[in-house]
Amino acid sequence: MSAKVMASPCTLRTCRANAFGSQRVARSYGVVARAARTTYKIELEHAGKKFDLAVPEGESILSVALDKGMDLPHDCKLGVCMTCPAKLVSGKVDQSGSMLSDDVAEKGYTLLCVATPKSDCKVMTISEDELLDLQLVAGA
Repeated sequence: MSAKVMASPCTLRTCRANAFGSQRVARSYGVVARAARTTYKIELEHAGKKFDLAVPEGESILSVALDKGMDLPHDCKLGVCMTCPAKLVSGKVDQSGSMLSDDVAEKGYTLLCVATPKSDCKVMTISEDELLDLQLVAGA
């Protein structure tokens, strides 16, 4: 009797699947779960009215407010022109892109265009003149 060796269409992957009883070839997909971003509750007082905003981590308060249709003063959106000033009543923001002096920022003033929340916050818009007066006195 002669033994014939048959060529097997078996590949390493399908042979393993057959050896372990699976009829399907296991596949691994490079799917990485997307980490949920933190969203902060911002209470914004503007022109005598209070608004509640949900601001995702890494986004500015101004950008979310404008997306919600709020009419807030702004211009450059770069933290330079000081057209979107506000007073931080409570909470913390990162405003590292701001041109405000350190002592003015330490007093709780911020520019909404670069203010990205680091906690839930209460914020009041103020006049540009009020902020400029503080900034000029701080710079003197």
